[in-house]
Amino acid sequence: MKNRLINLLKLIVGIGLLYWLFQKLQDPGLLWQQIVNANQGYLLLGACCYAAAVALSGLKWGILLRAIGIPVATPRLLAYQWVAEFFNNFLPAQVGGDVMRGYALASDTARAADAAASVLIDRFIGLMVFMLASALASSAMLIYGEPNGAAFAGDALVFMRVAALGSTVATLLLFSAVIALLSRRLKRVVERLLTHLPLAARLVPVWQKLAQAFDAYRDQWRALGLTAVGSALIVVLTSVNIWLIANAIEPGKISLLEVLAINPIIVFALVVVPLSPGGLGVRQISFATLFSFIGAGVQLGAAVGLLQQFIGYLVSLPGGLLWMRGGMRGKPSLPNPRSIDGPAKPLPR
Repeated sequence: MKNRLINLLKLIVGIGLLYWLFQKLQDPGLLWQQIVNANQGYLLLGACCYAAAVALSGLKWGILLRAIGIPVATPRLLAYQWVAEFFNNFLPAQVGGDVMRGYALASDTARAADAAASVLIDRFIGLMVFMLASALASSAMLIYGEPNGAAFAGDALVFMRVAALGSTVATLLLFSAVIALLSRRLKRVVERLLTHLPLAARLVPVWQKLAQAFDAYRDQWRALGLTAVGSALIVVLTSVNIWLIANAIEPGKISLLEVLAINPIIVFALVVVPLSPGGLGVRQISFATLFSFIGAGVQLGAAVGLLQQFIGYLVSLPGGLLWMRGGMRGKPSLPNPRSIDGPAKPLPR
């Protein structure tokens, strides 16, 4: 009952954030017209990019699994990933999907620690590559200016500088963390440093668990490199998805380079601000704010955020169906979040 009340409260928060955003729009009625009149061909292409990104996420995760001796058939990997995407869109944060796919793999393979490690490293590398993409794109825009060749000025210039600096710092921190976790010597150094911090009692155990998870991948540089390449392709696919949606509403208003600069920031916001199911409200406010900073307008940002959310719901629906029917025939079932601590039950044959 408590969990249901919390989930209901988060849904109310998401709807409340949407209502607040609509009140800030100069012409709320125009928003519906933009969505209804959007180019359906572009939206379909955007949905295909979204689906391709989900599939690629599963395939790159498979690379990490094979590197530690967990061969999983491609259809099964895609089933895990689509179920994870379903929960990404209907649970309060994107990490919800990570929990689901890790639990499902652990149930199938009885290798819970390795399953958790693979999901954790996949998330680390993905975030690092996303922030690197933002750093490169925002830095390029600072050098070359807006798509029309004009130099950035005012709030847009400040935003681009903050985006370039912030994403660069985040990339370096994540990269340093990955290197430290893969090195025995650096892990010990970091652990000694953490013991001198005020929150050492909490930080040290977390660091030790991260270090243990990364141990299996210390010599798997090829797998880690291929995972990074896969993450880079996902950045491109998800950015093209946003760019197509924006052009379906208002052609030529935003460039792909601008989307590459803001897309990772939106993803990061959805991970660290788990206020509502699937980022409802948070996503739209993020789009509206960032589109405003780059000069594309709050109105377009809100419309793109709503359409991307809707596309995410549609593309992830097969994952919900897979979860409800227990995965694939003849295989152990995917987990029910209400019984996440209990064993997974196989389907009847």
